[in-house]
Amino acid sequence: MKTKILIFAAVALMLGIAIPSCLKQGEDTIVLEGSGVIKDNPTPDPTPDPELDPDETDISGGYYFQIDNAKLHEGKIPSGSCGELTDVYMNSMVLAGGTNIATIMSATRYDKFYIGIKGVDGYYEYSPEAVEYEDWYAYKIPLAYSMDYQRDIEVQISASSGDCVTGLFTQPIKFVKSHEGALNIVLTFDNEKDIDLHVVTPSGLEIGYAQPGGVYEYPNGKLAYMGLDHDSNAGCNIDGLNNENVVISEEFIEPGVYKVYVDLFDNCNPAIATNWTCTVRYKGELVQNLIGNNPATGVYPIGARINDDRFEGHDELSNLVIKFVIIQSKSGFELGNVTFKPNQPSEATLQKIARKR
Repeated sequence: MKTKILIFAAVALMLGIAIPSCLKQGEDTIVLEGSGVIKDNPTPDPTPDPELDPDETDISGGYYFQIDNAKLHEGKIPSGSCGELTDVYMNSMVLAGGTNIATIMSATRYDKFYIGIKGVDGYYEYSPEAVEYEDWYAYKIPLAYSMDYQRDIEVQISASSGDCVTGLFTQPIKFVKSHEGALNIVLTFDNEKDIDLHVVTPSGLEIGYAQPGGVYEYPNGKLAYMGLDHDSNAGCNIDGLNNENVVISEEFIEPGVYKVYVDLFDNCNPAIATNWTCTVRYKGELVQNLIGNNPATGVYPIGARINDDRFEGHDELSNLVIKFVIIQSKSGFELGNVTFKPNQPSEATLQKIARKR
């Protein structure tokens, strides 16, 4: 039966061509509808309710995001009158479990940054390394969002140089509802490029925009996922989401080595650089990367050229970013009478596939 499960999954993945980049816009929340199985459109309550979940009113509760190697403080985020942070770049849309990098450009050399959430107690104090250019500095702050994250927020950032503290920079962040499984792999980038996420399983199945898999529905209504949520900014048809994620439910987890690739399919605006992060979580926890860090991070610089081979042959030297091992047996779920719903391609993704060929 284990062999049948693997064969069935492989055949099902071949049925799905791609997933649409179209999004359904609610009042405050974006819901991915590629598979047609997410029918609700929840509107996050912007006001945390301590009676429902005390973690929602405290930034240290693990409900929002964490910043590694940062100090956590109680109280209100510091702010002052020593100028403003104006050149701050980060993704305004976030998936649960992803990592969002805030990049700050300034002519001032700052010692510390303070990061908080409007209406939520507590803040982080973080001292990133300053990258110095001719007459300005660049700083990066990685915000690692929890798998429990599920509301729209406003991120606040200030900075200090000596005893002088800037005013608050505020960035509204929209929560994007998407599928979740035992294995969640999230790619996030900070501006509108066509950057693709590909995952190769131990059995050799490649999950990506050309083979995005889909949703499995059991007779009892249980849903299982194996595939790519959507293809963001396909062929430079900009949707602004700048996130992609691969989800694999427990019944499809294979023991062995997984490989994760990040590929620049099209540099939609060569005049700007693009920061990206890729985060892998298994059962909510970060996996150990065999070749580097998790989250993995990178930059496509100004004028970055696309890989002429696209993804053919899985060029490990150019775009393999995470390699990890899962050691366990399949859970043994039966696939009898299961209904497979392949993710449907958008017109932009179909054009992209045709262009690759």
